[in-house]
Amino acid sequence: MPDIFDKCTRFDRQSRIVSDRDRATAYQVVYRKSPLNNAGPWVEHEDGQFLQFSTNDYLGLASHPALKKAATEIVEKYGVSAPMGARPLTGTIELHNELEKEIADFKRTEKSLVFSNGAFAMMGALAALAGPRDLVVMDRYAHASLVCGAKISGGRIRFFQHNDVEHLEAILLETPRSQPRMVVVDGVYSMQGDIAPLADLCDVCEKHGARLIVDDAHGTGVCGENGRGVAEMLGVEDRIDLHLGTCSKALATTGGFAAGDAVVINYLKYAAPTILFTKAMPACVAAATLESLRLVRQAHDRRKKVWENRALLQDGLRQLGYELGNTQTPITPVHGNGTDAVHMSRALFQEHRIWASAVLYPAVPIGTSILRVIPTANHQTSDIQKLLSAMKDLKRLHSGQASQPPDAPASAPDEPADEP
Repeated sequence: MPDIFDKCTRFDRQSRIVSDRDRATAYQVVYRKSPLNNAGPWVEHEDGQFLQFSTNDYLGLASHPALKKAATEIVEKYGVSAPMGARPLTGTIELHNELEKEIADFKRTEKSLVFSNGAFAMMGALAALAGPRDLVVMDRYAHASLVCGAKISGGRIRFFQHNDVEHLEAILLETPRSQPRMVVVDGVYSMQGDIAPLADLCDVCEKHGARLIVDDAHGTGVCGENGRGVAEMLGVEDRIDLHLGTCSKALATTGGFAAGDAVVINYLKYAAPTILFTKAMPACVAAATLESLRLVRQAHDRRKKVWENRALLQDGLRQLGYELGNTQTPITPVHGNGTDAVHMSRALFQEHRIWASAVLYPAVPIGTSILRVIPTANHQTSDIQKLLSAMKDLKRLHSGQASQPPDAPASAPDEPADEP
């Protein structure tokens, strides 16, 4: 008789593609205990100081004094959890309203809505906007939170090949124009580092009457002259139907947001399950995020430094012979076969005191792995050079590094297959 835990057994069986020794190493590396303050270039761990390239603190704001001050003042006066309650009950405070106005102004939209968690923004928006009679067409590399939201919605889900606008158009042509449809993409793809061709996507969506929803979690604060994201960088901000994002990357706090037309945001307030049935963003986080957003809008020098560090790092890694795929952003994926990335991560940690994360299934396909390296505005040139020197040493010891990136990642362990 089928068992609800059968999927756990399948996962265990699939993971045994690698040896038991490699599995044990993978668990040790992936779930390695992290220091509480892990945002800076140099972090204190049990064994001393480590140079870290593992966090998404792109602009180096996580430990900024202004954020600490804003959060501390709220905590000392009202405590950690205030306000208690969900947004429609007792959870909406003036700080939320102020933050939402600031985000809407930043994203150049009519209104925005703040969620207590980044994944909640993606899941809640899609769950509310799509229904059983609707079509949700997603890039095959779309973030797992988007896939989960689409599943919750009950809509018909189709996937198009990564950044393949022609495949997207073919799917849209197969469905009647009378069927409501949305196209869902990431602005920056978190494991590959490449960006969505938003201008072409806008053209196709406008041609076929589809709404375009963009999750720019990794582009917000980093891409575009003013940090408004990939849509700003590509000049299509006013053509995106709904902007989604998180506060846990460049904004360096926690939470998420949706920004768009007032009629859409007002609907999400009453229809997104992740707004209605969970606690509101804590006031201390809202205060810190508001301060962070104001800093991000003026962080031109920090953005410039991130991109300079990105060029130095990626040029150096490619010269050493590492395969980075098609990354166009500071996200730097060193592609490997099997558990290559696990062994590289462990060697960097144990032999060079460098902290860089290994990424395994389900974030990437079974049988592949990536060493995910992220330079920030706080890294110095000497930090990048230290990492490159270590990677040069590793290159001599590890000859199995992939010659090309894998064909497709897994957005979720149980991702539905596209229909033929």
